Amino acid sequence: MRRPDTLTDGQHDQLNRILAACPDLATARDLAHEFSAIARERRGHDLTGWMTRALDQGPSPIQGFACFLRNDWAAVVNGLTLRWSSGALEGQVTRTKLNKRRSYGRASFSLLRPLVLAQPP
Repeated sequence: MRRPDTLTDGQHDQLNRILAACPDLATARDLAHEFSAIARERRGHDLTGWMTRALDQGPSPIQGFACFLRNDWAAVVNGLTLRWSSGALEGQVTRTKLNKRRSYGRASFSLLRPLVLAQPP
């Protein structure tokens, strides 16, 4: 999954031999690199074209991933386009759930409150 320009000559040769032996891997790699670029560069509007190629040409795991993205298409496109993210909020929710699980059986509000307030965000 690394960018091709970061590979050494030996790694590049080995990758070419592997991809020549398994065309499905070459297609999967190309689709994965394209999806990564769409996400990294926030080009959610290009997702429709990627989806078409993934469903038509991709191996079954890539097709499954593409079908999964269709379940909440608007949210996926917005997540790959807009600069706003709910990641910080999701991190806080996960941290709170971890604290509660860690205190299982004694996670009353009086114990949970200092754990939530004492940890840095």
